[in-house]
Amino acid sequence: MRPGATVPDGLIQALIDALGPASVGVGDAIEARHQSDWSGAPAVRPLALLRPTDTQGVAAALRLCHAHRVPVVPQGGMTGLAGGAMPQADAVALSLERMNTLEAADPAEATLTLQAGVTLQAAQEAAAAASFQLGVDLGARGSCQIGGNLATNAGGNGVLQFGMMREQVLGLEVVLADGTVLDMMRPMIKNNTGYDIKHGFVGSEGTLGIITRAILRLHPAKRARVSTLVALPDYAAAIRLLRLLQSTFPGALAAFELMWEDFFTTSLQWSQT
Repeated sequence: MRPGATVPDGLIQALIDALGPASVGVGDAIEARHQSDWSGAPAVRPLALLRPTDTQGVAAALRLCHAHRVPVVPQGGMTGLAGGAMPQADAVALSLERMNTLEAADPAEATLTLQAGVTLQAAQEAAAAASFQLGVDLGARGSCQIGGNLATNAGGNGVLQFGMMREQVLGLEVVLADGTVLDMMRPMIKNNTGYDIKHGFVGSEGTLGIITRAILRLHPAKRARVSTLVALPDYAAAIRLLRLLQSTFPGALAAFELMWEDFFTTSLQWSQT
């Protein structure tokens, strides 16, 4: 359909029948926060906003939209800067925000099982309560959602130590465009049973399917954390320091950030205003 096209006959009512009135919004009922993300792109009101509460609801919604040939834009915490969650006027937006259940933190397996709408901060707090930590951390932790972190293969502050979001995934549940549910919720680290299909969905930004649940690996909580600011003469010296730290503290270096002199000077000026 072209932008501005009308809703196919019967689609909205079919969605309401399948998901319930509280899960389907149209017109003025679609809040502004679902019409734009942090990319700065102009706000767009979608044909409808869907807010399912479980995997079956996502599957039903996609099945109906697929049958009516209506595009679907998945939405998480709307904190992305690339416009990936921006709705379209001729598409349906599907928010995972109500799928925010922390299902289980398993200390024996060092895993966290949760729905895709759980915020990163909530997942971190659940891990900490079990004396573990999650390997990914972002500045938008209080708003961004695990599903979005997985769909964009988020990096953040702990990449050197724990890797990208892809490295945190043990299992996924994904719903395809026609409503088919793929159950890949396998908690084993040592698993060589054929193709590892789940990693095709990590970083795909919802183009291959919508992530609804995940099993994430956890790491032992650190007993102490130290931050150090070091002045160095050039880039080569910074690389030498990085390699020295990695060899002296193998596996313990969480982050290593470079600040050029003009950036550092500007930061000091801002801190004094």
